Amino acid sequence: MNAQQEPRRSAPASGRSVGGEFDVIVCGAGSAGSTVAGLLATYPSLRVLLLEAGPDDADERVSDPDRWPENLGSERDWGYLTEPSRQVADRRLFYSMGKGLGGGSSINVGVWSRGHRTDWDDLARISADERWNYRSILETYRRLETWRGSPDPDRRGMRGPIHVQPAQPTHPFFSAMLAGAEAAGLRRFDSPNGELAEQGAGCAVRDEIVEDGQRRSPYQTLVVPRLHQPNLTVLTGTLITRVLFEGSTAVGVEVVSGGRVVRYRATREVVLSLGAVQTPKILMQSGLGPAAHLEDRGITVRGDLPGVGANLDDHLLFGCVWGAGESELPPPPRAQAVCFWGSDGRPESPQFVMYSGASAFMSPEAETRYGRPDPAFTFLLGMRLRSRGSVRLGADSSSPPVIETGFFEDPDDVRDAVAAYRFAAEIGQSQPMGPYRGSRAIPGPVSDAEVATYLRHAASTFWHQCGTARIGTDERAVVDSELRVRGFDNLRVADASVLPRVTSGNTMAPCVAIGARAAELIK
Repeated sequence: MNAQQEPRRSAPASGRSVGGEFDVIVCGAGSAGSTVAGLLATYPSLRVLLLEAGPDDADERVSDPDRWPENLGSERDWGYLTEPSRQVADRRLFYSMGKGLGGGSSINVGVWSRGHRTDWDDLARISADERWNYRSILETYRRLETWRGSPDPDRRGMRGPIHVQPAQPTHPFFSAMLAGAEAAGLRRFDSPNGELAEQGAGCAVRDEIVEDGQRRSPYQTLVVPRLHQPNLTVLTGTLITRVLFEGSTAVGVEVVSGGRVVRYRATREVVLSLGAVQTPKILMQSGLGPAAHLEDRGITVRGDLPGVGANLDDHLLFGCVWGAGESELPPPPRAQAVCFWGSDGRPESPQFVMYSGASAFMSPEAETRYGRPDPAFTFLLGMRLRSRGSVRLGADSSSPPVIETGFFEDPDDVRDAVAAYRFAAEIGQSQPMGPYRGSRAIPGPVSDAEVATYLRHAASTFWHQCGTARIGTDERAVVDSELRVRGFDNLRVADASVLPRVTSGNTMAPCVAIGARAAELIK
């Protein structure tokens, strides 16, 4: 198929192609990939191909943000399992990641969390490129956003394609949560993405990409309006297996589509936006990665890049669960307020992020060990870790990747998690939460050691995986400051893989910023 010859469709096609030539091939239609493809398609002379392994997003489970849990474990979820670890009670964790048009932004809770000032300033320092600093990225966000909250012209945009608003209408439960957080010492802000993103701690009503009750993913806002254009082609059901090279230059990709192997040629760029698991997997299957590991899998080493698949970072997620009181709780999927606190070792850089939901969020193992209260509410805590994990290839290209999370490998992380649990419990015990709080459910008034045991059984991913093809200037960096894979031409990575560490909150908005920067660099 040639993008200049085939008539346009009003919707993306499933992979039935026989190959073809494009200027830029973007692999992965998640938050970052949709941004890259959508912004590049604004240039009519540039032929853009956007490839996605999963299905389309035409489903009420996607458009209705309150139905997001129904997508976990579905055809829109890669559904990985991690390797068992003694540090999390020898469990294998369910490791969801978005698979389909919109990627994670089609199945997540819709939170728009742009990252803390220190996240971006550190990225600029690590990459030796001030174009990644907070002030520069702030301008990127301002160009992308249409903000529908309290005016903040220095930080928020008003004419961008992405609709962002405070969660509304705010349920009284979340007002009580914020009042409880203030009683515990956190300052209240208008938005988590305004002044709070420049402070060390605080709380606010969350921001979200929801408009008139409908999810507005980056795919919907940046790609769908351009599907009619002759220079943009979008294919679903197309699994990328490797990047094709001529010498050290990327010239295309090989995919499996409709049970057949198909090749697409790129005259200018190949962009990998497949996420923190699939991006390193495809790099390694293409011969780019740790030489010894590739040789062990029978893959010819094209580039010895030891950082590929290393440095897997994430927010570790655990819940502080309470039995419910007499006051009516909000619908279970909603989370309308957020808190940040603690220190991740950098000045004014929060270690913890907390949301809440009106159900008992528990791992199967924790539920078996401690029981499940009903009705209940949960404070959902995300924690930045000192330890890191890794992604490695399975036995062959058809095998799932081998994922080691590294959760709780550093004893100091356990200590900090216990302290965070205690702080969340303090908020739960505050006077404003009284009408919603019933009996304390899990694990009860126990010692720090017993809380730590609970946390090992409760820990899971917060679905904010990143870091496995990180940016930098050292020998373990995978991409340079312009997102180019080191030592190779016409190949970039644009997704959360390039982040040296997880940002302060959810990673969808940072992925959009990374995708926008990639489009600027490519154009």
